[in-house]
Amino acid sequence: MVEAEPHQDPGPCVLYIRCGGTDPATLAALAGLVGRFTPVVRAEPPDAVVADVRSAVSFYGLLPEQLALMISTRASALYDVSLTIGVAGSRTVAAMAACDVLVGRIRAVDSDPRAVADFLRAKPVAALPGITAEAVRTLAVAGLYTVGEVAATPLPEIQAVLGADTGRGVWERAHGLDPAPITPEHPPGSLAADRLFTADATDPTDQGALSRAVLELGLGLGDRLRSTGRTATGLTLTVRLAGGSSVSRSRSLPEPTSDPGELAEAAYAMHEALGRHGAPVRAVALRAEGLSAADLRRARCVPVGAGRGRAVLPSTFADPPAPGPAQEERRLSS
Repeated sequence: MVEAEPHQDPGPCVLYIRCGGTDPATLAALAGLVGRFTPVVRAEPPDAVVADVRSAVSFYGLLPEQLALMISTRASALYDVSLTIGVAGSRTVAAMAACDVLVGRIRAVDSDPRAVADFLRAKPVAALPGITAEAVRTLAVAGLYTVGEVAATPLPEIQAVLGADTGRGVWERAHGLDPAPITPEHPPGSLAADRLFTADATDPTDQGALSRAVLELGLGLGDRLRSTGRTATGLTLTVRLAGGSSVSRSRSLPEPTSDPGELAEAAYAMHEALGRHGAPVRAVALRAEGLSAADLRRARCVPVGAGRGRAVLPSTFADPPAPGPAQEERRLSS
């Protein structure tokens, strides 16, 4: 559920995503999930991911709250985690919004300065991100207990109480400002894609939804790797079942590759090796691992989208073979 202030202009959109109680591997996977929507993302251990999604909002034509809901839905299906997300025009306000809503909800605060001031005014000073316990005690001695009181105090007075640098940082956060922009982490060592199912996919031989999804994920990852000039050395396929359980299989590739056909073939082989599943399938995810820059001396000059014809489609989905001479003769004589 989304809880929002009156929302007019989304402005520079920041998501602060809390996933309490998660492990480092899941946190990294969540950062990778958010990274499918925006390159400006970083994990903030132990339990948060922060991202600037202004480019994604423009690209998808969605409100930032809607984008947050997409991320939350995928995280629940793929990793069985419940996200709490704050949406605002700055990291400071987004982080405080994420702490001001029930677990599993989304809280959006408009980027209009008056809306920001209204949201922050009654919050205790201790709620400001990054403020130390010592600074909170010092401000209390000066009679400043709320964010609104700090914001209403001239900057020189705050600096006289806390010192020049600390005072400026606290004063700026009290106005909903960030001391520094969000800087993305170094290029990730893996790249992932997923597919959610609105209806249960239980029998890939009959229904084909799961098998087609696996092939398409492999082809798509190959295109994305080529577009960024990277190759992968391994794949991991994860199938999440109803009830929250999951099965997975990993495979090392013979050599670093970004060939869509090779990745699709390897993904489908892992899918077949997993066999039938005893419960309905909710989602499937494919992760390309061991990423590195492509060796241009060995790489073929093949455009993005090429190589797709190499994917071996199972007979269930392949086009029927063209009739041979004997078949053609029988058809004409019938």
